[in-house]
Amino acid sequence: YDSNGQPYSHWAFNTQVCEQLNAWLGGYQSIAKWMTPENFNWFIHVMLFYHTKYTIKKQQKKQSNQETEDGDIGCDEETETEEEEGSDEE
Repeated sequence: YDSNGQPYSHWAFNTQVCEQLNAWLGGYQSIAKWMTPENFNWFIHVMLFYHTKYTIKKQQKKQSNQETEDGDIGCDEETETEEEEGSDEE
């Protein structure tokens, strides 16, 4: 907030994420160093696009697993299936 109490925006960086992304991109250094600037820009954009899609899917999967765990009543599916099969035999 400024001196008048008004919020203002400023740039902020998550340095840990930057380091992780740089480490991931470093795996492609041997490919990228021989590219023209145009090809390099295209390659980086495509790789970041796919990496973002992968990260979002991973987060969604993690969230759906957490939602499932929240609704867990302490009985797993294998136990329920075995009980159902046992009741059919009687």
